Amino acid sequence: MQYKAESWNLKDILPSHDKISLDKYIKEINEEVKDFEAKKIILTEKISPKELLAIIKSIEGIKKKVTKLTAYADLWFYTDTKCEEARVLQNKMNQYAAEVSNKMLFFSHWFKSLNEETAKKLSRGVPEYTYFLDRIRMFKPYTLTEAEEKIINIKDVTEKDALNTLYEIMTSAFTYEMNIKGKKVKLNKSEISAYARNKDKKLREQAYRVALEKFAENKDVIGEIYKILLNSWKNENLQLRKYKHAMSPRNLGNNVSDKTIDTMLKVCQENTQVFQVYFRKKAKLLKEKKLTREHIYAPIGEEEKNIPYHEAVQLVLDAYASFSPEIAKLAQKIMQEKHVDARLTDAKRGGAFCYDLGTEITPYVLLNYTGKERDVSTMAHELGHGVHDLLSHKQPLLLSHPPLVLAETASVFGEMILMERLFSIEKDKKQRQILLAARLDDLYATITRQAFFVLFEKQAHQAMEEGATIEELSQLWHKNLQEQFGNSVEVTEHFKHEWLSVPHIFETPFYCYAYCFGNLLTLALYQMYKEEGKSFVPKYIKFLSYGGSAEPKQICAELGIDLESKEFWQKGFDFIKNLVKDLDISPM
Repeated sequence: MQYKAESWNLKDILPSHDKISLDKYIKEINEEVKDFEAKKIILTEKISPKELLAIIKSIEGIKKKVTKLTAYADLWFYTDTKCEEARVLQNKMNQYAAEVSNKMLFFSHWFKSLNEETAKKLSRGVPEYTYFLDRIRMFKPYTLTEAEEKIINIKDVTEKDALNTLYEIMTSAFTYEMNIKGKKVKLNKSEISAYARNKDKKLREQAYRVALEKFAENKDVIGEIYKILLNSWKNENLQLRKYKHAMSPRNLGNNVSDKTIDTMLKVCQENTQVFQVYFRKKAKLLKEKKLTREHIYAPIGEEEKNIPYHEAVQLVLDAYASFSPEIAKLAQKIMQEKHVDARLTDAKRGGAFCYDLGTEITPYVLLNYTGKERDVSTMAHELGHGVHDLLSHKQPLLLSHPPLVLAETASVFGEMILMERLFSIEKDKKQRQILLAARLDDLYATITRQAFFVLFEKQAHQAMEEGATIEELSQLWHKNLQEQFGNSVEVTEHFKHEWLSVPHIFETPFYCYAYCFGNLLTLALYQMYKEEGKSFVPKYIKFLSYGGSAEPKQICAELGIDLESKEFWQKGFDFIKNLVKDLDISPM
């Protein structure tokens, strides 16, 4: 099969989005919701396991159908952010999803209202969904009245979701003008981002300057969007729900302890010198006295070669097959069903993601493929997410999606498998050194950099309590960068506005610790694989197949991992230290 960087096929979600088709589909959902509401009368302590199971199955059925509507609208919008029709549909579907959620809210409120003994008895009566029901109970201390919860659901659509859509529209529409070989060229976000790894030093500097200037020019509007979203988070979670810390809602959502995340972040903070040593070595390899922030991702070899899309797909699939034919087959399924959009367009959202729609539809992957080696790694990463989702589809819908802290495992593992494949092919020592440096760049970007995103968020939440301005938040960011790099990298003043370009801190507060978690955890799993060989593969597949059906602590404990142990997280950095040492001798 000849793979092409083309638009994805959304017809597997909905055959059409014309008004007649949508109205008919929504009518079907409304009838199911009405039937569900009629079951409120049987929600008593005496409900039978059979009746309770039927209600849970109804929840799954409705969720499945509503997800199709919201996913279709999201995926259309993300590939055409300039299309008003797509924006209108996305807003309409999000609003509808909130309305459906409100009508079904009574079930979780009822289950939270039960005494502990009754709740435990009922949840054990439906063993397939025990963990789902137990998870509902975990949120009991932070749940408001049903009426208040409905208001918050509506507010999220009109405030949080609307502001994030505005951020997406605004930043996706940015165009950047660079002077390349004497010609003025207009670039979109994905195209200008690729210059961070360009061989030409002056082009790297120009790309950063142009990109950061665009965000600095719009700092007042983008900064206000962030401040509103941050205050909304604080008002809901700290003032109304009474969570102890701003990050606690995210931790509970992932079902990990505050101690686990605090320990991991502390270890990241204590190991900044690991990458500082690397950046000093890299400066020597680049024949520079000292790196500036613009050059931390600079390639140490010749200009990156252009890799055709079809060749990139084959590289990733071959790498996956060398580890597990089963995993390669799942990745291939995503490609063959045309669930990947890899085109470069001015109206498309930047970056990359994998979108899981539930247990009956193959996940969708968005890429912005520019043909660089980095894009091949991104492809391996996102297809790893897709493989994880497909394996977790063995679980019931309500328990299929893995929590954020485990959701990065297969994606990062996919990158490591690809790296191993590339090393097995490459025999030239200098080229192997180049590959290793690229891998260390990625490890910095997905561990220490992500940890410091979260540390910035914690500081920003505290600073906003004291009435911080956008300029003061920017200064906090600048200090954050200086702590990361120490005296190994010079960080100029204009990088203080870089935080405005990080979508995760707007869309999903404290999300980014999932990357640190996933990378450090995956380093441990990868070392197990190197020690155990092929006998590790079934354990790994079982690990991924859990999805969200068990507590992360329990899933990891099966492999002998203690997530609250400082020593466990330190092992990841010890592994990276050895990679940095190996850089001197062109390793592997």
